[in-house]
Amino acid sequence: MNIFLLILFLILGISGLFYNVDTGVFIGFGLMPWQVIRLRISKKINIIAILISTIIGFIYFSFINRNWVFLALFLFIMLYNYWGHKHTRTDQNEMEEI
Repeated sequence: MNIFLLILFLILGISGLFYNVDTGVFIGFGLMPWQVIRLRISKKINIIAILISTIIGFIYFSFINRNWVFLALFLFIMLYNYWGHKHTRTDQNEMEEI
């Protein structure tokens, strides 16, 4: 289910960029890193997904559309994604340490 939602949010974000729709970019690139985190592949991939989404959202909301409310909310969502990344166990060894 997480892979399906990851693909759905990625398509939604890219189509939002293509058709210049704020909500598509916000929902697509805001929730895509959370699905990567839920897949629990590796912490490095989580950080890469969060950084790429943050850069895309920051450029879109600040330079292309100049929608400051969406930018502030998007950055808050990215901070929440980072918090979720920090509190997610990806490895069996990490679970044994706790």
